[in-house]
Amino acid sequence: MSRTKKKPEDLENAGFPKNPNSSKEWDRLELYLRGMGIEDSLEIQKILSKVFSKAENQNVSIFEIFKEEISAKLDRDWESGLPSLEPGSMVPRPIDFGPLADLASPSAEKPEPVALVLTALFWAAVYISLAFWYFS
Repeated sequence: MSRTKKKPEDLENAGFPKNPNSSKEWDRLELYLRGMGIEDSLEIQKILSKVFSKAENQNVSIFEIFKEEISAKLDRDWESGLPSLEPGSMVPRPIDFGPLADLASPSAEKPEPVALVLTALFWAAVYISLAFWYFS
């Protein structure tokens, strides 16, 4: 395989767009596909060739056709790639909270009476001192 630049005649036969503006669009759409996680060059070439051939036949923008093609492809991938939903798998576990697992434990929901009384006394003292300062 040669590392030299391909000739324009070879690019036309490979399904690449013919004019330079379309070449920029090809590169941009290829970048979108790679960003979406599609790394297979043959698959990218197949998708983009289909998009550009549809764009030549229809009077719709290339990006609209690209969105339609990709949404159909991604919907198929998502349907087959998702695990089945089980209600038991949606219950949070202590490991899901990391270092804050102590705060998420059921015992953290039951405050101690001594802590409640001390908290109430603290805030009462704060509000009384603020009222005394404000009205004096």
